[in-house]
Amino acid sequence: MSGDRKRVGFVTGSRADYGIMRNFLKLLDEDGNILLDIITTGALLSEKYGRQVELIYKDGFHVSAEIGLTLDSSSNEKVLFTMSEALGKFAAYFNDNPYDLLLILGDRYEMLSAALAAAMQRIPILHIHGGEATYGNYDEFIRHAITKMSRYHFTSTEVYRERVIQLGENPGNVFNLGALGAENCLRMDEENVTGEVKQLEKGQYFVILFHPETLTGMDVVQQGREILMALENYPGYKLVFIGVNADTDSDLIREMVSGFVASHKNAVYFENLHTDAYHYLLKHGICLVGNSSSGIIEAPSLGISTVNIGNRQKGRVRGESVMDVGWDAAEIKAAMDRAIKKHGSIGQGNPYFQENAAKNYYRKTLELLSRVEEDRKEPKEFYDLKVMV
Repeated sequence: MSGDRKRVGFVTGSRADYGIMRNFLKLLDEDGNILLDIITTGALLSEKYGRQVELIYKDGFHVSAEIGLTLDSSSNEKVLFTMSEALGKFAAYFNDNPYDLLLILGDRYEMLSAALAAAMQRIPILHIHGGEATYGNYDEFIRHAITKMSRYHFTSTEVYRERVIQLGENPGNVFNLGALGAENCLRMDEENVTGEVKQLEKGQYFVILFHPETLTGMDVVQQGREILMALENYPGYKLVFIGVNADTDSDLIREMVSGFVASHKNAVYFENLHTDAYHYLLKHGICLVGNSSSGIIEAPSLGISTVNIGNRQKGRVRGESVMDVGWDAAEIKAAMDRAIKKHGSIGQGNPYFQENAAKNYYRKTLELLSRVEEDRKEPKEFYDLKVMV
């Protein structure tokens, strides 16, 4: 029987992309006609980042490989060495594991290496969250590069679907199915919420999550100073920091946050949280402060404000609950004050939300699997738009 089953792989290197895909992956994993492999890499395997791969094991998925990488975010040169290492290791892995379909989400630099290795081995890629724009980070061009190596695409809005087609992808292979994260956060399982998180007083804390801007030349230390200066104004509230990702100079942010938490009794830090625990934090907090994509895509579904700082998310479609500010402590504080006043009165309007997104992702994936063998017989062609002159 196993010879007739389609083999599907999902590459994940961070808690964020695994958390986004989790409910969709469950549907694939429960399908008797699919063999699902989770291929882990990057920060998920690092002790420094809390070895978050354990969350995947706990959820009961089959982790087919742990592809460890040397993570050094001290410079772009070091990140490039990591990408080179990843390319070699994924090349070897995909040489021995010819998947019928490979799932890749987003725009992490490890994913670019994985996509290139898979594309060279003629493994069809389904790319999720393509067509988006984030002008403040190197994720911007990585995302579009992965699009060009992929045969199929699930986008999170119609604007992004049109942009993927504009990049030369066949409209028959590009589907606007909404963002999984916009639905996932409404289906959290509180059994996965730790006691320490639940002990926080609802409506009396801010969630802070920010990453470096890697394309704007903005000084990371100055970024951190401005946010921390703004937070000094809220001694009566709890300040809940979430661990930074593995982008260039992220260690500088981690060092600053650690120092702040150590010297402020009202501040706490979580390096490793289950996705459900993170969503619980957002739902019961005042707002999300920082520059994470979850503030654009997920927080609006939970009815809380987002204080979105700087240009990391510049270019993304956003709802009315998102307040954009610059890297300035006074601007950040003013937006946080507005969030306090609006707390409890924010609706759940979210341009990324589509009902039953995970089920629709699953059903469309089954359709793609039914034709992937025929599709891959011919090389993918560039789709030219007819331009009116």
